[in-house]
Amino acid sequence: MKKTLLTIALFLSLMLAGCGKGTKELDAYYENMNAFTDSISTIKDNMESIDTGSENALNEILGYLDQLQEQFKILADMEVPKEFSANEQLADDAYSYMQEANRLYHEFYDDPESDYAVFEAASENYSRAMKRVGYISSILKGEQPEGEGVDVTVEEDTDFDPVTDESAE
Repeated sequence: MKKTLLTIALFLSLMLAGCGKGTKELDAYYENMNAFTDSISTIKDNMESIDTGSENALNEILGYLDQLQEQFKILADMEVPKEFSANEQLADDAYSYMQEANRLYHEFYDDPESDYAVFEAASENYSRAMKRVGYISSILKGEQPEGEGVDVTVEEDTDFDPVTDESAE
């Protein structure tokens, strides 16, 4: 009897320790995502408050775009818990789009002879990066992302293969 109780107690301890690990990972992820969101909001607010008539407006905009790219790099480097595995690829894609947007905005504003198509491409990449952040947000809220070109694949998350008794059939 003592062995059975000891075995059950050991099993429950291991299960609770495993749950704690998952909870710590989730808590860290939520904390990191909140920090990312706060940073992005602050940068966007700062960009919107730029006096476009000022001499330094262009440098400020490009500086904020550099800051956005840094934040998207942090997003792409975050450890993503298995519960939100879809966010891993979305974050990587968002960072790639933000890198390209930033590169193209710099190209457009650094070269007065630059074609307006460069600006349009930069804007499209920026929109795609932000759209992926929106998808990540939806997933974190337990919602399914929606929109044109969005494919949602639902996975069953089991950590075991069920045993079937073929002789019972």
